[in-house]
Amino acid sequence: MRSIAWVARISLLSGVLMAGPNPLAAQRISFAPNIGVYIPTTELVKAANGDEFKQEISLTLGGRLGIALGQRLGLEFTGAYAPSDLKFTPTGLAGQSQDANIFTGSGRISFQLVPYTSPVAFVVTGGVGVINRSGEFYSGVANKTDIGGTVGASARFRLGSLLRLQLSAVDYVYKPKAEIPGFGPNDEKKTQNDIHLSVGIGIPLLGLGQMGK
Repeated sequence: MRSIAWVARISLLSGVLMAGPNPLAAQRISFAPNIGVYIPTTELVKAANGDEFKQEISLTLGGRLGIALGQRLGLEFTGAYAPSDLKFTPTGLAGQSQDANIFTGSGRISFQLVPYTSPVAFVVTGGVGVINRSGEFYSGVANKTDIGGTVGASARFRLGSLLRLQLSAVDYVYKPKAEIPGFGPNDEKKTQNDIHLSVGIGIPLLGLGQMGK
């Protein structure tokens, strides 16, 4: 239930900020529901006997809460769910797949290379990411969570006076410390670069003004 807890924290944060004494703060908060693709670029485990454990590509559903601290600097909190599979390939045999879902969340700093006042804004981000696993493959595992770093970039296109189309690419970089079923003492866990590509619509909360203005 870690994914539910993460969403609850984001909702609580947005509620506290919206209830603050300065109503202009609401103009600096936006929410962007998004859909995308989760692309794990590295096998999860390379076993000493040649067996491979590889998370597979999946669609994602998620959202981003953005808080503008000025014309260029801001904070972002994200969450995305990928109903993925994990492919286990024994040496010399065909691969077998099992349900192995991934929830990722992050808290990061954003910097506007081109400010929100422009029709097209370019943003770079960096921060901390959380990776939580669920599904049949991880059903008997106690520790299912990893923590790593994130780096990313976005392009945001103005759609009228309020909305923005957002295209994003984010890389979650971490070395798995969570338990992997079938992992032995001589097996090697690989440093992961999990790429998230997404498209979403940025919506100012309560429809108040443009971000950063």
